[in-house]
Amino acid sequence: MGKPKKTKKSFNYQRDRRKSWTKSKKMPTIHCKQIRQAWNEKKTLYKNMKDMGLSADPNTTLKIPRAKDLLGPQTAATDADTRYSQQRKKSRVVEELEEEANAPQQRRMKMSEPDVDFCIAMIDKYGDDYKAMARDALNYFQETPKQIGRKIRLFRSIPEQYNAYLASRSQESS
Repeated sequence: MGKPKKTKKSFNYQRDRRKSWTKSKKMPTIHCKQIRQAWNEKKTLYKNMKDMGLSADPNTTLKIPRAKDLLGPQTAATDADTRYSQQRKKSRVVEELEEEANAPQQRRMKMSEPDVDFCIAMIDKYGDDYKAMARDALNYFQETPKQIGRKIRLFRSIPEQYNAYLASRSQESS
């Protein structure tokens, strides 16, 4: 057996140690507007999050009971239940985050070009006869009539792509 090779560490003269140390100590940028506005530089991470009504570590906030705890005395489980059942006063940050999460968002779904082309070809050729579409030679993936129907309903539910198809179809008929 051979002996492990000894490697000698050499000093890297191209690296600025002071710059890398200060860069490592810098706080990361906070992308969430509500948290950024409520952040206090003089407080620690855990204190800031607690003041905002958020959890810095969900594992400590919502402990999952182990089987050992469940089999043990019932007092520990009831203490945990009462602790979590207490209603905390919601902070301004939590309310703003909940409002943002509950705000309705526009649907940004799009179908892929091959799927759109397939749907257009099938609608032009067969209309709403999904059984005939399933037997067509363009059905490479051997989709069932139900799968094809679902795909065409999805295509019709996306206004951007379906309206473009209708516009092109009306121009052809004119």
